[in-house]
Amino acid sequence: MNEQIQNPIVKWPFGDASVAVLTASGDQNVDVYNNLTVVDGASVIATAARTLNLTISPTVTVGARLIVKTKTTATESLTCGTGVTGVATVGVAGKTKVAEYVYDGVNFIQTAAAVQID
Repeated sequence: MNEQIQNPIVKWPFGDASVAVLTASGDQNVDVYNNLTVVDGASVIATAARTLNLTISPTVTVGARLIVKTKTTATESLTCGTGVTGVATVGVAGKTKVAEYVYDGVNFIQTAAAVQID
């Protein structure tokens, strides 16, 4: 059955962005089904390396955006895994870094280096 009928969602920009919260370490598996998804890796601070793996819904359109925030206790890294292409974000103790990715129809591709915001 059609995913949109089973699980209707009003996608961004008409509906809210989706938010996924990461755990403190290890593989992070995130389902992406909206055209704007915020991956919150700042609310739960990284205590070890994390790898971001995405399961991308077939209803996600080319040009969809993924915003990834990460905060660390030291120099823990956030590495791109399945569905994400980009460089690892290496943390700075107590600081938050943010990177943006754009969907090309296959993967989310990093658009620029992560920016430190605090």
